[in-house]
Amino acid sequence: METRDPPSLLNKVITPPLLLVGGVSAVLWFIYRVAFLYKNISESMVVFDKGSYYMLGVGIGLLTLAFVTLKEFWGGNPITKKQNHILTKLAISGLALLFIVPHAAHFFANKHLVTHGYSVCEDASHQWLFVRDIVYIQPSIECSAELKNEITK
Repeated sequence: METRDPPSLLNKVITPPLLLVGGVSAVLWFIYRVAFLYKNISESMVVFDKGSYYMLGVGIGLLTLAFVTLKEFWGGNPITKKQNHILTKLAISGLALLFIVPHAAHFFANKHLVTHGYSVCEDASHQWLFVRDIVYIQPSIECSAELKNEITK
């Protein structure tokens, strides 16, 4: 059996709620952006925020860590082998979703929008590192950099 130093009081108080709030916030943001895309899919201008789709994997990972810290820090019991097995698979699934979901969502959204006559407006689209906002417009709208201002409104 492994002996470890118990976590400090500060770790016990701050870490589990922080992970829990972060995980729930990430999953809720993902759900909000999926609903927002679904709601606006028939508008003349659709913004696909690829960065938000990373949040599903982030949320699952943070919620897994939150469960482990809550059980071990506040419950006082170490996780069992069966729980460890399940939580490890859940954490690996969250990591996989972190990389798969944004690209799969972009692929299917792009396929649907292009099939329905939309085109990408590169002037209004924006990318910073791996986070990309892709603006799709119908032929009735002129592609211009000024569309960025309409997006932020």
